[in-house]
Amino acid sequence: MTLLVLGAVAIPIAYWIGRRELLYLGSFLMLLPLVALAFVRWRRLRMSVRRVFSPRVVGVGHPTIVHLEIANLTTSPTMEVTWRDTVPWRPFSTLPARLGALRPRGPRFAGRGNGARMRYELVPPLRGAFEIGPMLVDFVDPFGLATGAAVAGEPQTLIVTPDVVALPDNVVSIAADEGPTRMLQRRALGGEDDLMTREYRRGDALRRVHWRASAHHGELMVRQEEQRSHAEARIVLDTRRASYRDADGLHAVDEPESESFESAVSLFASIGLHLNRSGFLVRVIETGPSQVAPLERPDEFLESLAVVALTDGAPSLTLLSGVERPDRSQGSLFAILSDADRHTVDRLIAQRHSFDLAVAILVTPRHVALADTLRDAGWICIPVMPGEPVESVWLAVGAAQEASRARG
Repeated sequence: MTLLVLGAVAIPIAYWIGRRELLYLGSFLMLLPLVALAFVRWRRLRMSVRRVFSPRVVGVGHPTIVHLEIANLTTSPTMEVTWRDTVPWRPFSTLPARLGALRPRGPRFAGRGNGARMRYELVPPLRGAFEIGPMLVDFVDPFGLATGAAVAGEPQTLIVTPDVVALPDNVVSIAADEGPTRMLQRRALGGEDDLMTREYRRGDALRRVHWRASAHHGELMVRQEEQRSHAEARIVLDTRRASYRDADGLHAVDEPESESFESAVSLFASIGLHLNRSGFLVRVIETGPSQVAPLERPDEFLESLAVVALTDGAPSLTLLSGVERPDRSQGSLFAILSDADRHTVDRLIAQRHSFDLAVAILVTPRHVALADTLRDAGWICIPVMPGEPVESVWLAVGAAQEASRARG
């Protein structure tokens, strides 16, 4: 702009004082920025960009190294440029970096400087499947008077899973053995009735009551042989938008829809993988349409949790789907909830008797009455806040289980 102004002033002065060299100078001053603008306007930069993420799938808050392979696709050389990779969260691009000049593409230059390798570290703050790229390239004309920008390459998808925490063993007591197909039967010492029975505990099904032993002991006794564990577990995730009070739909593009739901997904992933690694046959259940892959394939399970989202519609919860032996214990049940609706709560209460252990983890529940209702039905309830460490929640489950046993 300064050169244009100086040129516009110099030309009339040249005519006024009759100096031809001043006319040449004014014309040059006006022409130079126009040439620079034309250069950046018509300069064609064509580059290919290939990204390799290491690791390919990364957890929230964990770094991945992005390896870039950049190549010049034109038959003319490029000059030194500045590049940035676009990302879908603030500040929406990486820090600018320099890329040296690249030679032309062609047989004479194959493998001789028409490509470059770059790398940078990326720490995703959200889970999801994110498009990384395209690359933005900033360049200037040879005189440094005008700047231009170009888009290079296509975006590539980065899978970001929820944060998974390794949970300690021997915290929550769950009857199990070395694998999902075997059974474990606990027996006491004593007479025949004592071998087969134990005292009644809240939540035990009435069908387990051993009436002869109850009459003998003067209190309700249940059949110990019915208390077999087939090393099975179910884990429930509430995926209905109506169940999360902080899901108001007003979040920014780089913010989660619900902090409570993000905590629920992290708890669901950590507990599910912990049970799976401990040898349990784990079935995943959702209160909405199915989105989560089975835990038999842990990698696919995690990748499906990267994109699991809150849904609308009527609640649907069946804990005993596909059960072949409804007359025996179905193992353990873990439910990750927030503000569950009445239908979901009723289903949880009605089917509690089919499980040896039932734990409800309530993420920021709106009403304390929800926990009281589930506790009265024999559930262990653990209210938690968003962002509370997963390991602390797991330890709280173990402590609550011990307290429940102490109360009898």
